[in-house]
Amino acid sequence: MLDPDPGQRLWFGGATPLGSLRGVRAAQAAWRPAQDRHSIWELTLHLAYWKYAVRRNLDGSPRGGFPRSPSNWPRQPEPPTEAAWREDRALFRAEHQAFIAAVRAFDPDRLDEPARGGTYSYAELLHGVIMHDTYHVGQIQLLKRLHGSLS
Repeated sequence: MLDPDPGQRLWFGGATPLGSLRGVRAAQAAWRPAQDRHSIWELTLHLAYWKYAVRRNLDGSPRGGFPRSPSNWPRQPEPPTEAAWREDRALFRAEHQAFIAAVRAFDPDRLDEPARGGTYSYAELLHGVIMHDTYHVGQIQLLKRLHGSLS
């Protein structure tokens, strides 16, 4: 399920991409377990970018500019503020909602067609973005626990 109703648990018991950010404050979002590791904030922006990229592929939107840079792994602001974290969560939410709208509007008869600009099908593209979300949401959940255990 790409976008379960609020409060609905996923069959595997995990968090949704949006749900994984519930209650996370800017300091926790910006924390890194090590210098060369990503933060919750960076993971959130990375997920937003890929929802943006896949949505553009699904709905045929022209190439554009993602509002944060570098696009694949945007940098978190320094210093991290609650206002900036709210803005980036809102960006993530907006990209998630636009992605869901594009999936709902996508003609399922086209799932086996090659995705625009790729050697993979639309079905593979959608499967990949779901796997990508699941992987990074798992990382976010682990980072939340690690941060909490060190406080």
